[in-house]
Amino acid sequence: MPSVHAVGNDSVRSQNIFGQPLTIFGIPVDRETIFSDHKGIYRIRTEKRQRKLIVKSTFIKFFLHHEETIRCLTTGYSPVSIKEQLITGPAFLYFKKAIFIFTNKRILHVPTRFNRSQYGAVSQILYEDCARIIIKGRTLHVDYKNGRQEAFPYLGRQEKKKLRTLIAGVTLSPKEAGQLKSRVHLCPSCTHILQPGDKICETCKMKFKTPFKAKLFSLLIPGGGYFYSRFKIIATAAGLFETALMTVLVLQGLALHRGTPVALHWVALPAFALVLEKFVMAYHTQTLIQNVIPEKGDYAVRKI
Repeated sequence: MPSVHAVGNDSVRSQNIFGQPLTIFGIPVDRETIFSDHKGIYRIRTEKRQRKLIVKSTFIKFFLHHEETIRCLTTGYSPVSIKEQLITGPAFLYFKKAIFIFTNKRILHVPTRFNRSQYGAVSQILYEDCARIIIKGRTLHVDYKNGRQEAFPYLGRQEKKKLRTLIAGVTLSPKEAGQLKSRVHLCPSCTHILQPGDKICETCKMKFKTPFKAKLFSLLIPGGGYFYSRFKIIATAAGLFETALMTVLVLQGLALHRGTPVALHWVALPAFALVLEKFVMAYHTQTLIQNVIPEKGDYAVRKI
């Protein structure tokens, strides 16, 4: 992309008068790229869109490394397995929203709620750990050097062409280079890399939600699994649905106790629906917890 883009009578430059990267809300950005389209031409519409996403992601400044700058932000979805799609149906569009932050060194993946607000999970994809990065349609495909593959669907339409240009310009290192990892999660408090299965950060001792508790809350409390994984709207809906089913079963049980005849389907159908709903919630909340969500919602980001 060109190094400078004309904007009226001025120019958009990537550094300030002191030679430091320009910042937006304290976040260093590559303004040669972030406000331009796929042809390298400044667009006011692009600037408005990027600024809007930056407002949603201001916390990310604590995760950036020395001389790392943001080149583009976009929306999309976290990887969804076929099994998860079959179990949850189109509901995955509610649970899997994410913001992707492309820098000059890596891709930062930030799972979000439906309104694009983040809930504490952050992961990274280092370019040096990738054997191939391509965009097919609106899906980002990443092949890692350790053999793993991931696909991130439904990237933002506005950034699709631009991201193809940016990715085409990324020089991938030789196969033996890099840390030979796939996507790894970062501690949202101290920003250090977390090992798979960590229930506590070894650096800052932050605790994370566990699949066991997600399953336990799902089975014992109406909507509990989703409350535990911080999806309050769907948790409330699931809780009301479970409560209604349990109410029907209790009423039928009382009727049987009084000797009143009860149609079998008034017991079988609510019972089946309740068991199925509990199973779906227990399974699904365990997959949501894999994003590594902090046990407590109030914490400060501090580099150690």
